[in-house]
Amino acid sequence: MKLAEDLLRGRGVELGRAAHNPLAPYDCISVAPSDGVNALEPEDLADYQVYVAEQRRCGQGPARVDCIAEAIALPFGDGELDYVASSHVLEHLPDMFGAWMEWERVLKPGGINFMIVPKRFAEPTDSSRPITHLDDLVAARERRDTPRSLLPGQPWRSHYHVFILQVLLAALNWYNANQLGCWLLEAVEETDSKVGNGHTLVLRKAGQSLPGLEQLVPEMIGSFRKGDDFAQLALLARQILSQNFRVHDAWLVWSLAEEQLGNKHAALEAMTQALILQPCNGEFRQRYQQLSGRDFVYPLSLVDYLARLL
Repeated sequence: MKLAEDLLRGRGVELGRAAHNPLAPYDCISVAPSDGVNALEPEDLADYQVYVAEQRRCGQGPARVDCIAEAIALPFGDGELDYVASSHVLEHLPDMFGAWMEWERVLKPGGINFMIVPKRFAEPTDSSRPITHLDDLVAARERRDTPRSLLPGQPWRSHYHVFILQVLLAALNWYNANQLGCWLLEAVEETDSKVGNGHTLVLRKAGQSLPGLEQLVPEMIGSFRKGDDFAQLALLARQILSQNFRVHDAWLVWSLAEEQLGNKHAALEAMTQALILQPCNGEFRQRYQQLSGRDFVYPLSLVDYLARLL
């Protein structure tokens, strides 16, 4: 996965690493709640045996485990790591915001939080469940939900959430607005480029608070008119979207900037989000067709989600 290869560098961890489908480089620190011998909780030993069976069905043995720890209580110092990577892990964490706070703590300024979460159709039992809303994530944070506190109603470390990318973007905006920390949007993929059954969200530890929208929007417009620093233009758009992902013109500007920088994949992904917000925009549709060579089709997961609201 080129995006992971480009961003996951230095010293970092992968949470819940799978031998058949690893995300981070081989030299990462592999973190899990059990290694088959030791475990955080008795239930984790039983879960490990299920995991081993799944890996063997894929023709693999279990991935090595370097560190037994909770994903929301990592045994690393403040600012110690360059990245935290997770694939199909976030949905297993009841208190997602608590996890983001912990991952931000252990990252250096500029460090990467690289997440792939499953689409709702990736797991058959999730396809009929309601999408997790921002209010659900906020409530879980206020209650400080844990796998133990949710027993017996929820199975141990089960899928506590069913995500769409746009709810995660709304969560990013809420996290920054409520000063739990400060993440900068780095990259998105409506469909992950690794396996294709998930969404990709990549955040960068900002290290300091972001400029306000009242400053960023005029600055982005001015930079766009000059058209001489596309890296700065992309940064301004990402700073805006980190605070309000519904500014569809910021997605358009990000797309235009990435195309000029030679990153057609990022340009197309940004254009996808612009069209999700403005599906009838003819200019957006034309640009999407030029970038992709095909007509825009609204994501099925969102069609299903919106239909359930009728």
